[in-house]
Amino acid sequence: MPGISLGPWAAKVFKDSGRDFVLVLEQRTYLTLLFPFAPLAQFRLHLSGALANALVDLGIPLAIARAECAAIEFEPLARLEDACLRERLDDVEFTCGIELSYHTDVRIIQRNLNDIPHPGRDPCTPVDGVRRLFDCCRIGPAFVTQ
Repeated sequence: MPGISLGPWAAKVFKDSGRDFVLVLEQRTYLTLLFPFAPLAQFRLHLSGALANALVDLGIPLAIARAECAAIEFEPLARLEDACLRERLDDVEFTCGIELSYHTDVRIIQRNLNDIPHPGRDPCTPVDGVRRLFDCCRIGPAFVTQ
């Protein structure tokens, strides 16, 4: 879609402590989203909400976050054929399982997952990847990196 920077997305469903979760990676930045799987009819709504939380946490301007979230409604769903992305999802799922043993707040876990480095990528963390992608939109101290 014109004006949309994020996507395509890769997703998987996994179970932890009897609960079903969806783990999502954006292909370019590896922005990681996490949300409960149920109910299936609200999949896109939950995906959009997790994306909104991630973008707000990163200080992305609200107008841009709204546009990116609205685009979720039109994202096609297809079987994930990319073996590299499937492998990365498995790796992030492992880390997510550790996070779930320490936290119950999915938003905190999502924030923590976005700070994890992915070897061989530039930038190596999803946080830095998203900030670089939206570099033209930087506002205020929320974008100060250390």
